Amino acid sequence: MFMCFSSGDRYTVAKSCLYHLKNFGINVWYDYHELILGDGKKEKNFEYAIKNNQYFLILYSNNLFKSPCAIEEEKRIFNELNTRNITIFPLLYNIKFTELPISYQNKLENYIYNEVDDTKGTLSSINQIVTKILIDKINKTMYDKTPTLSNYSKKNLSDDYIKQLLDTYNHISDENFNARITMLFAIYYYIKCNYGIDQKINYVYKIIEYLFAFTKLNIEHNHKELIIAELSMIILLDTIF
Repeated sequence: MFMCFSSGDRYTVAKSCLYHLKNFGINVWYDYHELILGDGKKEKNFEYAIKNNQYFLILYSNNLFKSPCAIEEEKRIFNELNTRNITIFPLLYNIKFTELPISYQNKLENYIYNEVDDTKGTLSSINQIVTKILIDKINKTMYDKTPTLSNYSKKNLSDDYIKQLLDTYNHISDENFNARITMLFAIYYYIKCNYGIDQKINYVYKIIEYLFAFTKLNIEHNHKELIIAELSMIILLDTIF
């Protein structure tokens, strides 16, 4: 993922987004990490980073419109849409959609965007990004384009214990979020202990571990943590069976 932002937002919203994305195991092109003294920033950012990333997080703020480099990055990202299929995540920081210049409003009118400020934080927005990335991975790599954990419980799995846990999970009330995510963690730890870690999907392990780290198995109804856990579990089960 490539992050486009003004340097004026580096130590507020940008660092917050980077923190969560990294802990979720998402690879992020971040100029402070990737560029070294003597590098051509435009050449490396524009010609390499933008050309070699599939996902783009653009942080719109009043600072961005004062940054010629950030404006150029944003322009180049949208130009990529003319040549290949990419995903853009617009995040508006301390600015309302109606406060954007008209040209940017027109550009973003067909996009789902989030508005955040210093009181809301970025975790909810990053959860949505991770959900989208996981869905894309499932659609790209799995034969079944609409897999569900309910489908897995109906399959003739070689591990009866996992099958029983999935059966239990699918009988828990949809509204009992904490019980459902707790059951998913029970399945995850059983898989981790008995099947080991497949390095090909190491990002899935990072996602699940980070979910546990910040939820402590206690989630709110409007969060996407349960969806992320379910999608991660589908990828995990598809790798094992």
